[in-house]
Amino acid sequence: MKRLIANAAMIGVALVTGVALAAGVPQDARRGPAGIAAGQPLPNARTALIKQGWQPVRRHATDGYEYSGAELELTKRRIFEVDSCSSDSSRCILYYQRKGECLRMDTIGETLDVMTVTRWTHECPDAPPQRSTAEK
Repeated sequence: MKRLIANAAMIGVALVTGVALAAGVPQDARRGPAGIAAGQPLPNARTALIKQGWQPVRRHATDGYEYSGAELELTKRRIFEVDSCSSDSSRCILYYQRKGECLRMDTIGETLDVMTVTRWTHECPDAPPQRSTAEK
């Protein structure tokens, strides 16, 4: 019983300080793969992911999808991992993979120079949506 109370206290402290414990190793719960963070500019997050071995997952190469708005700007800049962007708020979804693991990264911003990461989750393209790691 004492061990259970001690573990619960440790988890409570971890949650209050914003630190998650994974396999006994403290990790910053506000950071994602390659250290990406909510509010980080998209170009910086993308570079960090690629440097850590995450590969962009090219979307719509053969399905005839017609890009528009922010999607068109991203593809003109050779960011082909964009799946879609909303037309009303310029929220975009991009996909990456590494060693069989998938990553969905969401952004907001009308142009690349102001796009920032809003959330991420380990989700593959065409999979049902999941809660963001950043929202947990």
